[in-house]
Amino acid sequence: MKRIILTVAALAAIITGGVAAAAPAFAATGLTPKITGSFSLAGPAQYESINNVSASGGSLSYTNFTYADHGSGVWSLPSNGTPVELDFGLGGGNYPHHLTVDSVQPTGLNSFTFTGHGSFDPDPSYTWTATGSVSGTVLSMHIVYTGTQAGYTLDFTGAINADGSVTGTSFSDSLGRTLSVSMPANSLFEALSYTAPVSNVSFTGTTGSFQFVIPAPHALQGTLVTVNVTDGGSPGAGHDTYAHNGTVYQITGGNLTVH
Repeated sequence: MKRIILTVAALAAIITGGVAAAAPAFAATGLTPKITGSFSLAGPAQYESINNVSASGGSLSYTNFTYADHGSGVWSLPSNGTPVELDFGLGGGNYPHHLTVDSVQPTGLNSFTFTGHGSFDPDPSYTWTATGSVSGTVLSMHIVYTGTQAGYTLDFTGAINADGSVTGTSFSDSLGRTLSVSMPANSLFEALSYTAPVSNVSFTGTTGSFQFVIPAPHALQGTLVTVNVTDGGSPGAGHDTYAHNGTVYQITGGNLTVH
């Protein structure tokens, strides 16, 4: 099936006069066309839910896990190469480490998995890799040492505080010990996340388009966004296409439907 991404100019032609164009295929069946679905996007890490968008309206919920939006309540880790401090405590001693996040894969509007690496600050020969997740205000991580003491593992789950710190947590290691763990303020940040009503909805076959404005009080408030999607089959990755304001983003999970 040939995929079509509408240009902004094509969208303007469709919505001239404020009348949405209905696809003949839908008209023939008597059904009201809709766009629905939830999916993750790459470049940067994003997650989006399209909530029953039709010619009469609907809404879109969106999170960008790389763009800061103070007060959004959705937490993220820096994935731009900036290391964050990770302190372990055992027997009254403190063992400072630093984590660098390598990749973020969104799994929902307020959740993602991640991979990373790090080392023990006083002795960088103690290197390690990490896999983990953030869901709401809960951060979980699994660490495997790869340098000195290779094969040693640590697992922990902690609470994210309002200042972006992680405290009051404990975890066990592969030696059967229970340690404390903490991350200082601003280790995590609140990511751009909002829900907005849509307008100027149109359909051409399995391609749909609509617009929305980023609402206050979020970062980039007032920005007009034009979305173009094509339903190329299921799953979304490798079949569907998504673009906003002319930029095409790779769908990495989930599915969208024009139906």
